[in-house]
Amino acid sequence: MKVFHGSLCALMCFAIGTLPGMGQSNPWNGSWKIDTSSIKYAGPTFTVAMDGEGYTLTRGGKTDPKRICDGKPHTDSDGTTSICTKSGSGYQVETKKSGEPDVKVAVSLSKDGNTLTRKALVSPPDGAPFTITTVSKRLSGGPGVSGTWKEVHFEESAETGLLTIAISGDSVAFKETDAAKPITCKLDGTEVKLGGTSTMSVKQEGPHTLKVTYRSEGKIRRENTFQLSPDGKTIKETDVTPEPSPSTTSMLFHKSS
Repeated sequence: MKVFHGSLCALMCFAIGTLPGMGQSNPWNGSWKIDTSSIKYAGPTFTVAMDGEGYTLTRGGKTDPKRICDGKPHTDSDGTTSICTKSGSGYQVETKKSGEPDVKVAVSLSKDGNTLTRKALVSPPDGAPFTITTVSKRLSGGPGVSGTWKEVHFEESAETGLLTIAISGDSVAFKETDAAKPITCKLDGTEVKLGGTSTMSVKQEGPHTLKVTYRSEGKIRRENTFQLSPDGKTIKETDVTPEPSPSTTSMLFHKSS
């Protein structure tokens, strides 16, 4: 399951039968349906400081450069162009890379001032646009969006809730719930390139554990651990994203085929 911060083998429906020689003898093999009632998410804590000019965001002890909300384009150090405008008690930010749409974000505050909702439309260069919605609860501060917040809910439009796994010999065709297609990896942790500097690896740590690791620029961006129940009927997935935006997500999958 992908936590942007996004939070990227792959975090929808892939027929096992399409892979030659794939049998159903391995208890991992098949399609697994998510139990939405089992999802637990503990996201990062962050601080927003907003004034008449714009806002700054501090996360993981790192404060980003101030975002000026004057409705005019500004170019960041990496060449990304952004336009920030204030909207009610919140704000909107639209970014572009090389002139192409990147992310469009709308941040809004609840009437009681204690819930912050961030809706992001992501336009990846090599895929279809998708949305990410994050809900945070106020820990302290105010007024408005200024204060310290804790992420408590996360959802992504690309999630289908269907995990597919097909192990054959020393390899696995693995497809998480937001991936366009499965990716084949060795079960010994060998990295497979996903694009750019991003890689994925799968390592089987005993008969009941698979660990999927995503890296970017050589750094671990997310580690997903999949634990198969002794009766082979459920899989527990635990996703851990490290600093600077630490989060932990867990969920259960039930075998559907």
